[in-house]
Amino acid sequence: MPRVATPRVQNRLKPRRPPPAPLPALKAHGRSLSDFLPLVSKAEERLLAACREGERARLGATVPTAPTDDTRVRAGFLRFLLLGGDERAPVHEHGVRLYGAWVSGTLDLGGCFVPSSVALVQSHFEGLLVVRDARVTGLLALEGSWLSQGLMADGLQVSSDLVLRNGVKAKGEVRLLGAQIGGDLECSGGQFDVKEGDALSADRAVVKGSVFLDDGFLATGKVRLLGVQIGGNLACRGGQFEAKEGDALSADGAVVKGSVFLYFGFRATGQVRLLGAQIGSNLECRGGQFEGKGGDALVADGAVVKGDVFLREGFKATGRVRLLGAQIGGNLECRGGQFEGTEGDALSAERVVVKGALFLQGVKPAACFNFSHAEVGVLVDDVAAWAPGSVLDGLRYGAIGGEAPTNGAERLEWLSRQKAAHMGEEDFRPQPWRQLQKVLREMGHTEDAKQVGMAFEDKRREIGRVGQSPPSTWWPVAAFKRGVARAVHYGFGKLAGYGFRPMRLMGWMAAVWFLWGASYWFLALPPRNALAPSNPLVFQHPAYAECLPDGEPTPGNWFLCAPLRGEYATLSPFVYSLDILLPLVDLGQEKHWGAYVVTPKAGAGEELLIHWTWGHIARQLIWFETLFGWVCSLLLVAIVSGFARRSDEG
Repeated sequence: MPRVATPRVQNRLKPRRPPPAPLPALKAHGRSLSDFLPLVSKAEERLLAACREGERARLGATVPTAPTDDTRVRAGFLRFLLLGGDERAPVHEHGVRLYGAWVSGTLDLGGCFVPSSVALVQSHFEGLLVVRDARVTGLLALEGSWLSQGLMADGLQVSSDLVLRNGVKAKGEVRLLGAQIGGDLECSGGQFDVKEGDALSADRAVVKGSVFLDDGFLATGKVRLLGVQIGGNLACRGGQFEAKEGDALSADGAVVKGSVFLYFGFRATGQVRLLGAQIGSNLECRGGQFEGKGGDALVADGAVVKGDVFLREGFKATGRVRLLGAQIGGNLECRGGQFEGTEGDALSAERVVVKGALFLQGVKPAACFNFSHAEVGVLVDDVAAWAPGSVLDGLRYGAIGGEAPTNGAERLEWLSRQKAAHMGEEDFRPQPWRQLQKVLREMGHTEDAKQVGMAFEDKRREIGRVGQSPPSTWWPVAAFKRGVARAVHYGFGKLAGYGFRPMRLMGWMAAVWFLWGASYWFLALPPRNALAPSNPLVFQHPAYAECLPDGEPTPGNWFLCAPLRGEYATLSPFVYSLDILLPLVDLGQEKHWGAYVVTPKAGAGEELLIHWTWGHIARQLIWFETLFGWVCSLLLVAIVSGFARRSDEG
């Protein structure tokens, strides 16, 4: 009987089913060549072939002004190739290099990864070019292209350069907020023309190389670089910045490791702002034209410049230049600059710190300079550079250098150019005078320092700063004290130059000694007989009766009396004058001789005003010389000892 196969055996003999075929890979629309077939133009066919071979797709020699079969490329098809194409349309490692195309539609690469460099040169983008948050391996070059609606590139990451140069024209805003560029941002010769708003905005962008907005760059609209970080230079040589309103160039808080070049052909119509910027090398504005449109022209308050600041050689600012609180590691050079402040100060540099030199020579200021509480290493200037009304209060400088004047007369002319209120009684500022004295003295210009010191004291008396009393003082008392103080101050100035001219005091004493000596000689001779011995024994001695001026029958004369014995001191008028003048010196004349005055009258009026004799005149001269000698001696001692000498230091 035949055997029947068991079900288990039967299952082993059945053939196995093949595994199910894998589902075809799904791709988003626009990521496959089939999504763009058939190609719509010869331009797309040439571009596809060039990308496969790694060659440039040259569709035209110039930017097309209208789409043609030879130039028109759909934005979606271009995007497909920029993202790498597919297996049917592979893109060479050289990437997409397209020249002279008309790109129709909006090219949107937002958030995309582009695996190779992109060169879209001399092409016309019909719609907005969007590369927001995109990542590009290599460079992104839009050289010479026209961006009809602008560029949206916030958060863009480019590992090499971003090129918007050589005739790039943007009719809409170019936005690079927070972009990260591994090389340079090149906009040389680019034209960014918007009807309103910002032309170029790159706030918080990080550029590891340099930023070039130079060589014919034109922005009609605001250029914003707020908080940008630049590893190289910010170069704007020959750039034109024309804001319809507000700021032309704003770089507040920017960090530039190299230099900032706003020079030779640079022109800004609108304010240029560098508030709080940090510049690793120089701020170079030579030949730059800054037109503030009725406001500030250049504002760099709080900026930190490690190198020099150049506002010279053709620099022109129509509007105020502000450097409030800026710190400059090198020099601040303004030689040959033009500062045409429309209102207020032409240059406001309050609290600026210049570790090098301040150069203000050949400057043409239309308004005053304000260097209130500034610190400068060396001051190199000329008087004509300071317009009347300038503010010097608080300006500190270590020396006056170069060809700057150091003579007292010119420096006093410089001080006279201060703000009028700072030269008057109500708001007088002594610091500029003291600072100048200190510097001239330390430089060895002692006489000039003294000249400034004496002029300062004269100014104090002139404006009523001498003899001031507290406001609560009764006015007659205050007026009296003020009058006395002014008189004493005036006398101190005439006698000793307020302590700066002690030898002048010696000259006054010598003049008084000689004139008074001659006067005593004249008064001692007959018939005046105004001087006589002060020893009563001489008068009582009968041997000297003929010496008595009122002797009978013939009047005598003590000065030329022959019988006067040798043991009595004879009169020597010049020694007598010197003995009176020097209170601490005893030459033996003053104690033995005195004025020969008749008995006074009972009436004070008659005694003081009418009954005057030669003896009265001699006595007045003696009193005056005695007081004068004491005053001069005390002043001389005080000056030499340093207690009353006016300090040269500020």
